Amino acid sequence: MKTNHAVKLVTAVSLALALTTAYAAGDTKSTDSTLTGKEKATAIGAGSGAVAGAVVGGPVGALVGAGIGAYVGNQGTDANGKVSTTTARPADGTVRNAQAALNTKGYDIRVDGQWGPNTQNAVRRFQAENGLSQSGRLDSATLTALGVNS
Repeated sequence: MKTNHAVKLVTAVSLALALTTAYAAGDTKSTDSTLTGKEKATAIGAGSGAVAGAVVGGPVGALVGAGIGAYVGNQGTDANGKVSTTTARPADGTVRNAQAALNTKGYDIRVDGQWGPNTQNAVRRFQAENGLSQSGRLDSATLTALGVNS
């Protein structure tokens, strides 16, 4: 292996690992220091993709690998290893009922039946304050604690 290629390879791998480690550790500018499972999967996917890309294609491969790895990590895979492009979202009625329940408990969010970042963040805060798993999803434990029937 040529010295120039080896230096590029080591630089690409080091950069990829440093960025991924910082993101996974929560050392990025984020309003919430707790990463969700999906955010961690994205960071891990980006890091491993970047390392694999760097080994195969140097710095350019590291960038391509990071992008593909982040996408796969974020989307997840099904039982056959294929990228899952569907994300289960709660039904509008369930979201509307949960939003209304959150408002009665002091969380100031719009009751519109739309699942978005404000609702997800309110759900995550509610879960944290009530000793529930902080998934940011309307799972059965969260709906029960809110007094909402799905």
